[in-house]
Amino acid sequence: MKNLLIMTFMIFCVVKGWQQFGPKEPVEPLFKESYVAVYGRDSCGYTMRMVRNLQQSKVNYRYFNIDQLNHENELHQRMAQAGISTRRYNLPVVDINGDLTVRPKFKQVSRQYNQGVY
Repeated sequence: MKNLLIMTFMIFCVVKGWQQFGPKEPVEPLFKESYVAVYGRDSCGYTMRMVRNLQQSKVNYRYFNIDQLNHENELHQRMAQAGISTRRYNLPVVDINGDLTVRPKFKQVSRQYNQGVY
């Protein structure tokens, strides 16, 4: 009985870990050209740092303030499509040509954007 409980718990942990950290499905890109979409808040330091870095590096980006309900709803829909939980998440959420990432490092965003530039 004890082994069955341990095995069940291990399977549960593996499934939850795969859902959280496993491969995510890309969603339909917002634009035809290569882009970065930053979803965040004006009051979020991480979001504003990402926006400043994108401006300085001349990356084609768009900023969406999730305090506006239509932007928040769009983000949550895109996160659900990508298999990312919308229950609690850090900002910013960055969409790079349809690939969503929660609070990525700028270097990661820049590298991924430059690989996808058409």
